[in-house]
Amino acid sequence: MYRGMIKFVCDDCGHKFEGMDCEYCASVYTAPVKCPKCGSWHTMPSGLNGFFKRKIYNMIWESIDERQGNTE
Repeated sequence: MYRGMIKFVCDDCGHKFEGMDCEYCASVYTAPVKCPKCGSWHTMPSGLNGFFKRKIYNMIWESIDERQGNTE
């Protein structure tokens, strides 16, 4: 579900940008969007950068990487 626009930060290159805020798998979390600078999907909403949020997004990124065949 689309919830408006939100500021994102890329975990790989640190680029901050604005993107669509869409729910991830019917949850309260925002789905990552592709970084316009480096092309990474390892993005999350900026602000509220706590350990718990980072842990959740690490699991989301792993799921995305598996689906894209980007496992290392």
